Amino acid sequence: MHDLNIGATIARKRRASDGRPSAENDMRAARGGAIAVAGEGVVLRVEGLGCSYAGMPVFSGASFELRAGEVAFLTGPNGAGKSTLLRVAAGWDAPAEGHVELCGRRFDGADRAQRAHVAFVPDAPAFYDDLTAGEHVEFVRRANRIPRAADPSERLMDAFGLAAHHDLPPSSYSRGMRQKLALVLALARSPRLLLLDEPYGPLDPESAKVLSRLLGEARAAGTAVLASCHHDVPGLRPDAWLRLESGRLEQEPADAR
Repeated sequence: MHDLNIGATIARKRRASDGRPSAENDMRAARGGAIAVAGEGVVLRVEGLGCSYAGMPVFSGASFELRAGEVAFLTGPNGAGKSTLLRVAAGWDAPAEGHVELCGRRFDGADRAQRAHVAFVPDAPAFYDDLTAGEHVEFVRRANRIPRAADPSERLMDAFGLAAHHDLPPSSYSRGMRQKLALVLALARSPRLLLLDEPYGPLDPESAKVLSRLLGEARAAGTAVLASCHHDVPGLRPDAWLRLESGRLEQEPADAR
């Protein structure tokens, strides 16, 4: 078994080149205590958000709220800025204007305790080269101080058909399997806010149904979910649709479709 002494292990891990918070900082966030949560109130508030890329504006004036137990789908053409919006909401990138609030407090990813309440699965999840899938599961459990008896990871691994691949490194996985492992690690944390960038894209139809069921469970438990998608999602109806196009964000209720 890989040495999972958290301090010693993470000291050897490199910080990702895209600027996302390191696993070391995420571990420390789990130790740093909890922020006040909003109960059934607003979990994510985006106010007047604007982002640029290489000096060129991508979008501006984006504002919306997401409450506990709500699911919103983010749509729009390629290059509209959906991934950028999600990265800013996750505290991975800084906006050019506006701000993000998490459970009633300003959030930019710097506060370790706040970060512990957010799980983000980007479109290309990254894993540690020298850990197996099972060791990733164990690392996340220990870093987030999840009691073993309460850890849903093995159930999630089984639901996605990964149990038999527990001892393999993610580098040996297919793209769809890597996506499923990333979803397991995010869902196991029971975050207040779950951000997903094209989570259904790499999944086969049966796995897509499994994801919808698991997101329904997360919603019922009070997690707020924001997921970008390009196509119909099987078995999961959102509370709202957000469409990002031509630099503007438009919102409509789910029953409008």
